[in-house]
Amino acid sequence: MRTTIARALALALVGCCVGIGAADAASHKKPRRQEDGYAQRYPTATPRQLRNARAYDRGEYYEQDSNAHPVGSRGWWELKERESGGGRFRF
Repeated sequence: MRTTIARALALALVGCCVGIGAADAASHKKPRRQEDGYAQRYPTATPRQLRNARAYDRGEYYEQDSNAHPVGSRGWWELKERESGGGRFRF
C-alpha cells in the first residue's frame, strides 16, 4: 500500500512539474524583431544606420555623414572617401 501511494505521489509530482515547465517556457519567450536583408547584413547597426542604408540604395534622401551608415556599406565607403578628400582615408 505504501509503494502504491508513493508511486502515485511521484507521478503526480513529475506530471505537475513537467506541465508547469512547458507552460512557463512558452509564456516567457522574447518577441522576435522583424529582420530584413539590411538587418541581417549589418547586425550591429542602429535603426538610424539601417534607415540611411536603405535610403542610399533606393536613391532617396540620406544623411551625408559616414557615422549615419552601417560600417562597410556602400554608402559608408562613398562618404568616407568624400570626407577624406577623395584620396586614401584614415579610420
